[in-house]
Amino acid sequence: MDLEVGKKFVKEKNYIKAEKIFLNLLKNNNNALLSNFFLGGIYFELDEYEKSKLHYNKALKLNKNSKEILINLAFLEQSYGNLTTAKKIYEEIIELDSNYIEAYYRLYLLNSKNLKIEQEAKFRRIMEDKNISLHNKSLANFLISKINKKKGNYKIELDYLNKSHIDIFNSKREYNLQSNFYYEKIISKKFNKIKFEKEEYINKNLKNYSPIFIIGLPRSGSTLVETLLSSSDRVVSIGENSIINMAVLNQIPKKFFLKNSTLEMFNLSLNCEKISTYVFEKFSQIKKIQSINKINIVDKTLVNFFNIEIILSLFPNAKFIHCSRNHKDTIIGIYQSLLPTLSWTHNLENIIRYVDYYIKAMNYFKSKYSDKIFNVKLENVAKNKSQIWRELFNFCELEWKENFLNFKDKKNLIIRTSSNVQLRDNINEYDYNKYSNYYFILENFKKDFQWL
Repeated sequence: MDLEVGKKFVKEKNYIKAEKIFLNLLKNNNNALLSNFFLGGIYFELDEYEKSKLHYNKALKLNKNSKEILINLAFLEQSYGNLTTAKKIYEEIIELDSNYIEAYYRLYLLNSKNLKIEQEAKFRRIMEDKNISLHNKSLANFLISKINKKKGNYKIELDYLNKSHIDIFNSKREYNLQSNFYYEKIISKKFNKIKFEKEEYINKNLKNYSPIFIIGLPRSGSTLVETLLSSSDRVVSIGENSIINMAVLNQIPKKFFLKNSTLEMFNLSLNCEKISTYVFEKFSQIKKIQSINKINIVDKTLVNFFNIEIILSLFPNAKFIHCSRNHKDTIIGIYQSLLPTLSWTHNLENIIRYVDYYIKAMNYFKSKYSDKIFNVKLENVAKNKSQIWRELFNFCELEWKENFLNFKDKKNLIIRTSSNVQLRDNINEYDYNKYSNYYFILENFKKDFQWL
């Protein structure tokens, strides 16, 4: 029973309560393997590297050939910049099981040079397994697409990339359909028409926080901004936690997500008392911000560009950093990535429509709250980095130091996104030609989206 409760807390990202349960299980010599495994994941989320590694290694002693434990241990090392160690673990997994596609995928993310052209035949054979999951089939298709990119076979690359996106979408089809429905039919239409109820009952404890929200689209420099802000000893990042989004979703009747539901008369009305109580409770569960008093919290949930009005109702002093880049490059960068948790990223038309919603929302909020939003355009970062970052830190009322840019010298630098390797090197000049060979796939959409 305690094990299931602990799993439930982990799923809810209530890591403090989950930690207590699994430590208690260990103390009573119950479920040692799973308890150590979950504690490894919990301490990873709490940014406690040594404890995370300790418990993953304890779990490995109980099951030395567990691919799941090894893959998590490798990602821990990768996130902290121990790339050589991570690579060795991924290679160890492949020695244990040469058909374990996840390890090849992780090696590719570690460094694209780890993907070899001669591996294409193996990935095709892996897909012939009748019992292969849609998730693993997606990874195999994705890797084949990247091999064909290396070969310069753009048509074949895009064909397999499309197959990969279809498979990853269908691996969680119902969830993804509901998520797309929310973005297409609800929040994109109602973000500027929200009715707030019981504003006088907003939880006053939220005033103790001075949050900075990084917003925008993926592949637009948001991880770079988060990493730089986290260099300040006055900043704590809580990553992409989706707390605000979940608080909103909790107040939308489930009937609106059913088939044949009508939204013509639907008004997005939010109970501020309930939202603020939910948000404060979730913040209280984040161990690393429990003792914070008027220190800046950085939230990198990019979709919060829809929630600016909601956030300002909770946090009147909140600031927003809007990360952007050329729209064409953004679209192709997203499409050429594999972002399993973002439902709208697995279809080119859906990506373009989502970008259109984003443009409209940002135009509205930048006009209404221009003093609350600081814009960082990725193309300008390498050219004027000192000036841009100085202005950014001044906007956030933080002290800027030039050594913040020396990522290689930083100990305990945690980067969990695909920008991991890139950000540990110098910030390069923007490559305007990186995606130009793929602009042709956008041609059919230009008549409907003038900004293309």
